Amino acid sequence: MNFTQKLNEKFIFFLAMLVFILSCKEKQAGEKTNSNKKIEFKEAQKILSENSYVLNENFPKGDVRRYGIFPDSAYTNTHPVSKKSKITTVLDMAEANKIELFFPKGYYKTALLLDSRKNIQLRFDKAEFDLVHITQISKNHKKPENIELKGELIIYDRLGITEATNIKIDTVYLKSDIEKSIRSMRSRGCHIYHGCKKIKIKYLSIDDFGSGDNRYKNNHASLAVDGWKNNPENLHIQKLYIKSSDRHGIYLTGSNHKIDEIIIDQFGVGSSEGMTPMQDASVVEHQLFSAIWINRCYNSTIGDITINSKNSDGYFTTNFDEGDSLNPVTIRQLTVNNFDRTLPVRFAKNTGVIVEKIIKK
Repeated sequence: MNFTQKLNEKFIFFLAMLVFILSCKEKQAGEKTNSNKKIEFKEAQKILSENSYVLNENFPKGDVRRYGIFPDSAYTNTHPVSKKSKITTVLDMAEANKIELFFPKGYYKTALLLDSRKNIQLRFDKAEFDLVHITQISKNHKKPENIELKGELIIYDRLGITEATNIKIDTVYLKSDIEKSIRSMRSRGCHIYHGCKKIKIKYLSIDDFGSGDNRYKNNHASLAVDGWKNNPENLHIQKLYIKSSDRHGIYLTGSNHKIDEIIIDQFGVGSSEGMTPMQDASVVEHQLFSAIWINRCYNSTIGDITINSKNSDGYFTTNFDEGDSLNPVTIRQLTVNNFDRTLPVRFAKNTGVIVEKIIKK
């Protein structure tokens, strides 16, 4: 064997040893990383465990008082363990541990934000909140899904739902009380917006829907169901009661909806000043107030609608706008009490609404 061959063999041996040493280090580093991840996961589990957050053992698991939340203290007081607001802390804990939370009767003087949360159940005994939102925080966050709100919930600002799927709500009362509204505003109603699917509400009551200064510019209807090119689908409301609306009572778009009963006592009694245009509608239409406006809505059914035109204002009692007669919205019965000829029942030429029976009193 000549000198060149020996040199080549030594070089090959050196490279093999170098590769072996580097692979061992990578393996050790990987094992260390995995070990660190396991430790971090266990620590995270420990932090999110229910027992970690108990501040008052006199209350059962899931009762928010157990974690230091009482009316008027849900947001302002931070939790000593998480260093976050108590309301955020219990929601994190409930979502991680699949624990149903119970909110007893009282005004919590905070917003209830369920944005980008999944698989969470809350139960209320006439608990009162400023604002309730079930939305996607941003495109980089998860979409809200599988959320259930049981019992009776009272809201003084707005119920807003966006990009959410499989949301079940028992009873919601939307009321105006500027003393309890953090923004000192009247109610902004219920808005079910783009990307929503399978929203079920047993009973929705809207006592008042405000108008006025620039803060109300996006107040369009007591119940607005819309979303440009991504309209809601499969909304089911068993009973909807609107006591008074400054603007439209209902604005309904989308597809495959079912509403069993609608009662509207008063509509169009406010101002359109500063009001922004509405999606799927022309610039002028949004100012032509009606008790119910159905526009570009398909394959849907409504049971009984009862509207009281007395003391109402606007342009139409109902505005059955653009649609598709092959994929219609079918209404079993429309009853108009105190019918006013200046507030007609309008059917657009290209409407997709079929009313089986109309009663005018």
